[in-house]
Amino acid sequence: MEQIPIAMIGTGGMARRQVAGLEALYRSDFRNVTLAAVYGRSAENAEGLADETMRRLGHRPRVFTDLGTMARAMPEIRGATVVTDTGSHHAVATDCIEAGFHVLIEKPLALTVRGCNRVIETARRRGKIVSVAENYRRDPINRLAKALIADGAIGEPRVMHESRIGGGSELFITPWRHQKLAGTVVLDTGVHNADILQFYMGDARTVYGEGRIFERYRYPVGTATTRAGFANWTEFYAQGTGADSGVIEATGEDALFAYIRFVSGAIGHWTFNYAAHCPQEYRRVVYGSRGTMTCPGDRNGRPIKLDFDGGRVVDDGAILDLAPGYRLEPLAAQLFGGARPWRYDFPYAAVDAKLLALELAEFGRCMATGTSPEVDGAVGRRDVALVNAVFESGRLGRAVTLDEIEQSTVDTYQREIDRHYGLVENV
Repeated sequence: MEQIPIAMIGTGGMARRQVAGLEALYRSDFRNVTLAAVYGRSAENAEGLADETMRRLGHRPRVFTDLGTMARAMPEIRGATVVTDTGSHHAVATDCIEAGFHVLIEKPLALTVRGCNRVIETARRRGKIVSVAENYRRDPINRLAKALIADGAIGEPRVMHESRIGGGSELFITPWRHQKLAGTVVLDTGVHNADILQFYMGDARTVYGEGRIFERYRYPVGTATTRAGFANWTEFYAQGTGADSGVIEATGEDALFAYIRFVSGAIGHWTFNYAAHCPQEYRRVVYGSRGTMTCPGDRNGRPIKLDFDGGRVVDDGAILDLAPGYRLEPLAAQLFGGARPWRYDFPYAAVDAKLLALELAEFGRCMATGTSPEVDGAVGRRDVALVNAVFESGRLGRAVTLDEIEQSTVDTYQREIDRHYGLVENV
């Protein structure tokens, strides 16, 4: 199998998670990419990532602090994974494409629709692939949920409820995730939920809702990652989290509340509240014309529960009989122990690595065959548009359409961000 050389652009926690994903891919029978280079603005951080790569993968990639130098020195590199901070995604990805690379961009594709368009249009002009790293939908349990809906297990899907609640006033991993111009927690993390909503239910058509800043100040706490449910990231985000930066004044939303009408006519209720002073709460439920599907969340392997009239419950292996179309791709089947798992039991970090391995392997396949990835630029833009639609609706006090957002005819909330990054004229 051809192993396509790729570069990693960025050296933070997400870069380290992708190295773990590469390790999972390298141990499989489907290794089709090899990490040949790492790029970072800090030579020290880039060297540290190269050292970790050596420990995990058995070879040391070359280190660069200049993108042009890397492209000239290693013309064999065909793709780049962009794992920088969210606010820089569109600019870094565009630079990579202009340097001749296909790109796999960590979600979200950009902060705004115009940022997404900058990447998409550059890739179209240069003939390059854009893949967006959306790992939630690759979880086998979410694949099963999608198949159950498609195969009619609960009848016609009518309503989906998606919520994530908790956080209090604690810092979410890094200070920039509480700044509007850098990428708020609602966008940086909530875009996963936007993707799952549309993965399950199809494209959204209209949105009515609003965003809020409930906690004006965020406090780094020594136990914050544990209390907020992020103990799983300690290994990867131990450095550079801003834990010593003191109190952070937030300028970006920490909550959104939305009523969504999908193209199908179904309804979505979406709550993302990272300012709630309560235990963490996750809820994902689809109500259909014949039954209700309750899903366990992401990366935990717990089973889906189906409830039907008369008290009938299906939450065991019999659920597979209701999803005949469910089958994982070969790599996923190898990583998760079978083509049709209805549950799994792996450590959280191992699951995360497996899902990232699937993204990286698909990126390699697309580069080798010229095919489009599952989450291409258009899908990634639609997810960003759904998050921003909630903010735009709140500013206007009316429902907005996704078409208005994607065409940038409604952009009151996003315009400040676009001006900051030079995506519109600063007038």
